[in-house]
Amino acid sequence: MKTNPRITVIPISTQARFEKFDLGSEVWQAIQRSEESLEEGDIVVISSKYAAISEGRMVKLSEVTVGKQAKSLAAKYDLEPELAQLVLQESDAVLGGIRGFVLSVVSDSIAPNAGIDKSNVPKGWSVQYPENPFQTALNLHEYLLQSAREKENHIHKLGIILSDSRVTPTRLGTVGVAVAYAGMKPTIDMRGTPDLLGNKLIVTLKAVADQLATAAQLVMGESNEGRPIVIIRGYQEAFSEPRSDLEKKTTISPEQCLILSSLRDPFNL
Repeated sequence: MKTNPRITVIPISTQARFEKFDLGSEVWQAIQRSEESLEEGDIVVISSKYAAISEGRMVKLSEVTVGKQAKSLAAKYDLEPELAQLVLQESDAVLGGIRGFVLSVVSDSIAPNAGIDKSNVPKGWSVQYPENPFQTALNLHEYLLQSAREKENHIHKLGIILSDSRVTPTRLGTVGVAVAYAGMKPTIDMRGTPDLLGNKLIVTLKAVADQLATAAQLVMGESNEGRPIVIIRGYQEAFSEPRSDLEKKTTISPEQCLILSSLRDPFNL
């Protein structure tokens, strides 16, 4: 008889920071201050904004030089010209927008305003994604494992997720999304496995990293909670050996995306 897996979500509070700092050291110390410890198979979810601030990715908007294309984008979607300039610099493509927001493609992922945010930072500033989110996640993974070993806590399985919030088409509110990850597989390929009636699944994949980011987002908060670190305990499926290349990534190209491809080729009733 199968047992039902139980997942524990543990928020970790820490001080707000607005200057560069050592991310690994701060995360480790915050866990210690909370009288928590890392266990085998834990997944540590970190706000991508918090990680970006640690790398000095805050930008003073008054110091941004605005180009002609940014001025046009700002006028069309009612953006601050300086923010529009940063969006263009950070985006692989701009798909369109509404008043106050544009929809960008950043490393095959769709993000409002290229993931640039002005909340929970001093007025007149914005914060961008970490310059290399996957390297940031990998560095944190290695630091936390080493710190645990130095405390004679010899864990081997540890996942890291850098998370952000996203809107979903036609749905109200935000959910979590994994910007980057390390030490775990971010997707589980369900193709070929049977459903309750024995029918084999054809296309289903489980977006593990995104679902865990959403679980973390529930306790991490979106405003003044001050909990940019979350430990998720009990989800061991993320550490099984990948059974396909799809279990090693979270994104597909815009051309493979159901939503984007459908919008490019609408069916008019």
